Amino acid sequence: MSNNDPVIQPDNRVSEPSQVGVRFMRAVRGCIWRCNTLVIAGLVAVTFLSLFAESFWLGDLCANLRIQWVLGLIVTAVVTCIFRRWRLLLLHVFLLAIHLPFFASVVRQKTQAATTPAITVTTANVFTSNTNYAAMEAELRSADADVIAVLEISSGLRKHLADAFQDDYPFSLVDSQHNGNFGIALYSRHELESAKLTYFNDEAIQSIVAIAKVDGRRFLIVATHTFPPMGTGAFSHRNKHLQLLAKEVRHLRELTPGVPVIVMGDLNLTPWSPVFAKFEGDSGLQRSCRNFNITPTWYRYPVFPFGLVLDHVLTTDELACSSYNVGADVGSDHRFLTVGLDITTDPVSPE
Repeated sequence: MSNNDPVIQPDNRVSEPSQVGVRFMRAVRGCIWRCNTLVIAGLVAVTFLSLFAESFWLGDLCANLRIQWVLGLIVTAVVTCIFRRWRLLLLHVFLLAIHLPFFASVVRQKTQAATTPAITVTTANVFTSNTNYAAMEAELRSADADVIAVLEISSGLRKHLADAFQDDYPFSLVDSQHNGNFGIALYSRHELESAKLTYFNDEAIQSIVAIAKVDGRRFLIVATHTFPPMGTGAFSHRNKHLQLLAKEVRHLRELTPGVPVIVMGDLNLTPWSPVFAKFEGDSGLQRSCRNFNITPTWYRYPVFPFGLVLDHVLTTDELACSSYNVGADVGSDHRFLTVGLDITTDPVSPE
């Protein structure tokens, strides 16, 4: 090759299709990060509001959705790690440090080995307009409980269960509602030494207080249903209900010392709210659960992130949980909760 021949230089320019691909990926990454940042900002806001759960209904709502916020923080933390924004990751640690201690109540549950329980109870919010009576009856029978609390019981379901339960659950107290959402009933396989309707804060929202005798043991049972706390007035209404219920439990303990107390029903409150912890402290009760079970008992949509743990069984310290089961979908927005309970101290027999 002579010195006069032209030198061919390599073409280092990126082809047009490649440039388009690079710009597209940058745009996608930018969009993902902006969305992640907005979600983080939202999680900061709801975490801040949850700090006021005891005094503000929106704060209580945020506290009740704590599981959802923790799941959101895990997702945004993963995205933050992918983008290597380490300082922002520290914010996630701080927010999780606020939320996670509220799950300690699940970890420290008093439990017994899975044996035949001294008493098994079921709380079932059936949804007033639900007419799937056969499915509800089958679900209640499969629970095989000694005592069943049925919430939102309609006059139609009352008639159905009156026939279906007359042999297996011959002892009952029922206050049904055809149009309202606060009908309530208690069905028992065993003799009810006493049973009465009562109310906390609102005469239109009845509860049941009963003493059941199971194999010679006495159990004081309270079935109740609080008002949904959506709004300032409803929030105060539910909290007042819980305050009066806690006072009644203490009073019942004084009247019947040593008799185990079981409170069950739809409290419209999750264990992750400080309002729940306050109720436990004021009443001397503790939630019965096993194996860090956070299965929702109420669903907005039938998928885990869209559910809340609103239905509970709480007991005094004479009882410990030996089994815990959330039932299937039978047409209600709630799932039936069945809990087996065993004696941890010597029981008090009827006089």
